[in-house]
Amino acid sequence: MNGKSFRSFLILWSGDFIASIASGLTAFALGVYVYDHTSSATSVALVTLFAFLPTVLLNPVAGVLADRYDRRLMMILGDGLSVLGLAYVLYWIASGTFSLLHICLGVGINAIFVALLEPSYKATKCERESPRF
Repeated sequence: MNGKSFRSFLILWSGDFIASIASGLTAFALGVYVYDHTSSATSVALVTLFAFLPTVLLNPVAGVLADRYDRRLMMILGDGLSVLGLAYVLYWIASGTFSLLHICLGVGINAIFVALLEPSYKATKCERESPRF
């Protein structure tokens, strides 16, 4: 691996690392926000379910898409469109209207697009690490 491709890989890895931490912290913070407003562990569990279940269910499909289509485009779409879900949640929180449905929907939208991102990133990482014969 030459220096330029390793530098590109480090930039990609760093960006994904920061995005993964931010996504996890966002899900945790929204869980705390929901608990603060509802005092219900069930509501927190529901937000957590919507934050992680779409990723688990869609990873196999996203893996097939990552193999068939341009991985860079999949990563750009995954990161770019996952913001839509968080912007949706931010809009409803900023409006002062608390609705568990809106938070779950926004977190679910975010998780759906994050599901596109992860297999593309992992396939790119494996491709970089595998030896060329």
